[in-house]
Amino acid sequence: MKVKVLGCYGGQLPGKNNPGFILNGDLLIDAGTIALNSTIEEQRRIRNVIISHPHLDHTGALPFFAVNIVSNKAETVKIAGIENTLNAIKSHILNGVIWPDFTKIKNFGGKEIFEYMPVKEGEWFELGGYTIKAIPVNHTVPTCGFLIGKGGHYIMYSGDTKTTDAIWKEAAALGDKLKSIFMEVSFPGELKALAETSGHYVPQTMEEDLKKLGGIKPKIFVYHIKPEYFAKVKKELAAVKGYKITVLCDKKEYAV
Repeated sequence: MKVKVLGCYGGQLPGKNNPGFILNGDLLIDAGTIALNSTIEEQRRIRNVIISHPHLDHTGALPFFAVNIVSNKAETVKIAGIENTLNAIKSHILNGVIWPDFTKIKNFGGKEIFEYMPVKEGEWFELGGYTIKAIPVNHTVPTCGFLIGKGGHYIMYSGDTKTTDAIWKEAAALGDKLKSIFMEVSFPGELKALAETSGHYVPQTMEEDLKKLGGIKPKIFVYHIKPEYFAKVKKELAAVKGYKITVLCDKKEYAV
């Protein structure tokens, strides 16, 4: 599988964008960035979206994505997430006031542009040829990470979280089928108290949670670093031994 990084930072500055990832050209994982770093053609190929939680840095590009695919003649794009996440999008973003409700607007092929797909925590579901499980993690609002599989090959996407347990237990159970982990790390160790309050990892707490995998050694891809602290966090990540850790970059593609 391949992932194109649209944005991978925990904030925005020129050249640094909020989280958004396209898996194999057709599945969007979080939607903090989509219109800035992908072409109209790439956006039209996206058939499904999974959203970890409703914070704006993970949902804020949905309105612009919707506008860019109005002229598409494809099937409706499904937006999957837990009930709390979808309700927040309906109520606070695509609510007919802040932005139109694109579940009520049709594309040029006569299909509704968006359709919401509620999913339950801890249950596998099928979406666009992928087998996916949403697992609760430890953030400031109800948030899920995801296990995403295709052809017996799985990746873990942490969502925004601090130290947590359930998703690591589920990931470890996959054994060698787990090939890659997309891991949020937001602050350097000196700001651990702030990270705890805001529900995020620092490199040291990430390292402790990686031990929950047991002997599994998947590739680790780090995202969500706050731009202001990028250099410090990257230096601290280099001190984490025993894993192949890659700090992601916007607009690059990675084999996962």
